[in-house]
Amino acid sequence: MTSIQGSTTIPATAPRVESAQQAYDDVPYGSFPVSASHPDRLYSMASLFGQKPVLPDNARILEIGCAGGGNLLPLASLFPNATCVGVELSQVQCDYGTKAIEFTGFNNVTIQQGSVTEIGPEFGEFDYILCHGVYSWVPDFVREAILRVCSQNLSPNGVAYVSYNVMPGWYFKGMIRGMMLEHVKGIAEPLKRIGQARALLKFLVDANVNSHTTHAEFIRTEAALLQKLPDSYLMHEYLEEHNNAFYFRDFIREVMQHKLQFLGEASIASTWIGNFTRDAQKGLEPIADAIQRGHYMDCITGRTFRETYLVHADRTVNRNISTEQLQEVRFSAKMEYLGAEKNSSTGSVLKRYKSKTGMTVQSNDTIIQHALELLTENYPQSQSATQLVEHLRKTLPKELSEKLDVNHIAGNLIQGVLAGWVEFRILPDRLQLRGHKKPKVTDWARCQAQAGKYATNLRHEFINLSEINRQIIPILDGTKEIPEIVREVSFLIQSGLLKVQLAHAESNIPAGEIPKRLVEEVLSQLAMQSLLMPDA
Repeated sequence: MTSIQGSTTIPATAPRVESAQQAYDDVPYGSFPVSASHPDRLYSMASLFGQKPVLPDNARILEIGCAGGGNLLPLASLFPNATCVGVELSQVQCDYGTKAIEFTGFNNVTIQQGSVTEIGPEFGEFDYILCHGVYSWVPDFVREAILRVCSQNLSPNGVAYVSYNVMPGWYFKGMIRGMMLEHVKGIAEPLKRIGQARALLKFLVDANVNSHTTHAEFIRTEAALLQKLPDSYLMHEYLEEHNNAFYFRDFIREVMQHKLQFLGEASIASTWIGNFTRDAQKGLEPIADAIQRGHYMDCITGRTFRETYLVHADRTVNRNISTEQLQEVRFSAKMEYLGAEKNSSTGSVLKRYKSKTGMTVQSNDTIIQHALELLTENYPQSQSATQLVEHLRKTLPKELSEKLDVNHIAGNLIQGVLAGWVEFRILPDRLQLRGHKKPKVTDWARCQAQAGKYATNLRHEFINLSEINRQIIPILDGTKEIPEIVREVSFLIQSGLLKVQLAHAESNIPAGEIPKRLVEEVLSQLAMQSLLMPDA
């Protein structure tokens, strides 16, 4: 076989890498926070659907396939009274995680090298079991072990999270994978396999430069996506021995055999029938079974990936949200104002917004307009409908404040949750925007800032830090008031360790004022990035 990218001849008899452990040792997979797997998210969904989950603050949390701890260690940092356990097959990844634990000094987290197949009842019960990026990428007996552990080791009110590739949407990606695997047959060395896979993609794109067939358009789209993603993703998503996609109903059938049941999807909006066209709704509405309906939703949308929450089969899941439950829900939204139109006949004003997810939202309900604008003003903090009413009552004219109704606001905002332009949670926020007395960033994020330019925020997202923010974050340990922080920053500037360029600074600002202005600006940025914890 001849290399597409050059003239190198690949020996057809070169051995394949067969061991999953060896493959992940050779090309470690990125270890990042997965926001959908955060116990706060699982707790909120379970509570909304009538469950009684354990508070994450004091929970036992197990992660299957935890890699280097990028998802687990932020949880250990945020929940110092929780017990966090990771199991990872790759020794290289385990070593990364162990070194990180030693560096942070966390005493509530361990990472063990081993296979999920080795986990027995003696491992203990866990309130949250997380398994991201494993289920589709392992052989049958390992998948069986994942679901066995999710059942056997899940506490009675526990919630499990499992992600996996989904058919029929993944069929097209599977076509790309198949072509890549055929092309790299006989190549053993991982980096050469990756290089040749990328060379094949380039060849296919170039060969279809003037073609506008469905096949050519898909190749261009997939190539553009993969060009932005790291080699580790391409290696483990497209070039591993195992990558299986499943129809949703087949996955749930396996789940039920282990006495588990479907609770919901991490993206609740993806399961709401109201997000489909009227014609699609007509076809979906007669399907009473949620699993069958979910299967046909995947067929309509061409969904490729699911993040599914599971509970024990003997739990009663109630998806009819009561008025009382609605009043416990906290909402957050970030809306960009697009414009307004006044109806000359009714006098009502229709306002249009763009949500954080890019959706266009419009409303002629003045109360809801004010509620969305208040949520935007306080984003990323969340508020309950009751809190919104309390705030609006202080600011709205009397004729509007008299119309304020908690259930009206909550009902409209939960529709926004289902539609995908409002976020929800049950527990109070773990972040704070303003008014800090002793600003604090999590211990894990401070360690990350010392080590590099990325940090995990309180929404379990990976944040790219500016150089100034990276150097100031380690100071924010929750023990120093702002004047002391200003003095430390002043020392860093005077010693030449911190080069300052204020975002809105004027050339005539007195030198003595620069550290104070810098600290104010940095704290404002970190608050908006959801990195600042509430004051103790």
